[in-house]
Amino acid sequence: MRQGIIAGVLIFLLSITAGVLYWQLRKAQKQKTALETEKIDLETNLQTLDQRIRALEQELERKDIELTEKTRKLEELDKELKKAQAQIHRYQEEGRISARQAEEMRYKTEQMAYYIQKYQERIRQLEEENEQLRARATELEKKVREKESETQQVLQEKERLEVKVKAASFLKAINFRFAAVKENGKEDWDTEFKPRRLQRFKICFTVLENEVAEPGDRTAYIVISDPTGKVITNFAKSSGYFTLMDTEQPFSTKAAFHYTKSAQEVCAIFEKSEDQELSKGTYQAVVFCEGVEIGRGQFQVK
Repeated sequence: MRQGIIAGVLIFLLSITAGVLYWQLRKAQKQKTALETEKIDLETNLQTLDQRIRALEQELERKDIELTEKTRKLEELDKELKKAQAQIHRYQEEGRISARQAEEMRYKTEQMAYYIQKYQERIRQLEEENEQLRARATELEKKVREKESETQQVLQEKERLEVKVKAASFLKAINFRFAAVKENGKEDWDTEFKPRRLQRFKICFTVLENEVAEPGDRTAYIVISDPTGKVITNFAKSSGYFTLMDTEQPFSTKAAFHYTKSAQEVCAIFEKSEDQELSKGTYQAVVFCEGVEIGRGQFQVK
């Protein structure tokens, strides 16, 4: 009986001991699992940091990312790296990771710190290069402005010369002569006429020699105006319109001629309408050629 009681007590004690051991084993297993999880999390964080640092190397070569933004990213990575290093040190002191694991992680973080330092130096180098490029760009921009100014001056001078050449190329008409043309074709040259004598009259002028003007066909438009300034026209005969300063202007008669670069006389006939009366006074005959006035003369009607 006594032996049975002792055996029961021993069995009870063994059961309690086994329970305690089982509980301690479960606790140790949970702690191990938690440590493994923390270790995995830490390694994952380190791996992510490493990937971000290496990715930054490619960003440093991209021109579309500002250096200030790259510097900000490096500073953020440096802070996260120091935080990870402190966490590794704390985990080692608390016994959560082994000395070997801590050493491996420290090695990784030291490599990351090296890359960060290298990239910071690269950024400083890029900033210096950018400063040199900005100075060079400013210098080139100044030269471009100077060249543009020189070019503008050349263009303005060219335009002035072209205007002068164009003006010099205009023909000049002088020595105006007027004649009343009779029905038999006889011409009475004079500067004063009676109204009845001027049913048909002839206007002649001399186009001067011009070495600058190009030879070729020309048309002289003759505008005859009465003492009031009204243009005398006869559209049934010789009158029409010509372009002057982008506007259509009436002319009394015209003369086509071939310019030969030498002085030559040009003439035209104007015949007024039957019902047209000429008032007394001074009449102007203005000649236009190539859009400009080239000369003028006058006659009197008594």
